[in-house]
Amino acid sequence: MTILAWQRGGAPAGPAVVLAHDWGSDAASWQDAGWIGALERAGLALYVADLPGHGESADVLVPPDAEPAAWTAATMLNDLHRLGVAGFSVAGHGAGCLVAGHAAARAPERVARLVLVGCDDGPFLAERDEVATALADPAASVWHADAAAAVARARKDRRHHLPTLAHWARQAQWPAAARLGALRTPVLLAVGSDDPHRRGAPRLAALFHDAHLVTVPGDAGSLLAAPELVATVVAFLRELPVP
Repeated sequence: MTILAWQRGGAPAGPAVVLAHDWGSDAASWQDAGWIGALERAGLALYVADLPGHGESADVLVPPDAEPAAWTAATMLNDLHRLGVAGFSVAGHGAGCLVAGHAAARAPERVARLVLVGCDDGPFLAERDEVATALADPAASVWHADAAAAVARARKDRRHHLPTLAHWARQAQWPAAARLGALRTPVLLAVGSDDPHRRGAPRLAALFHDAHLVTVPGDAGSLLAAPELVATVVAFLRELPVP
């Protein structure tokens, strides 16, 4: 039995790919963005989880003294072991990038390739403390537009466990730069042409030994569904040349 709620698909005998969704979202976001169909057509085996506190994993609570992304990565690695998945690639979107980074840093011998979409080397949420406070206390005021949008996104899905999403907002962070730099895993880092993360993405790419940075049309909301991005990711995961 696994800890997280997983969806599986694609070609069972194909190379395994694990997908980690963004904060305030769920596994369905990959389907909506066209990734599931494209990766299945490419002959890949897919493993898609709802992150702790989200969707069908809403009852999985991150311990109060644990950093959420690292704890989630360790949980995913254990779940995948139970599912009989030894080696795999990981793709993360937004906060899911932090989970993917921790998974690679914790088990570099198991992670073949790393895809990071819509992130940089800073916090994954603007006004993260304000967001966390509002999610933990419904009576709290929200002053910034970015914070209000994030709170509304978290509250939209009534399955989410909002105190856990608040913990994510306040505490989730990247592994130490030295741990990322020690990886020899090929990395594809993608940002949108109008994505706020575009400015900081080169700093994140520079932390890795082997990172390829691409920019595709779109902003933080539309980036994931850009056809150019999906095609580039498929080529990267199939170990084909990336434009």
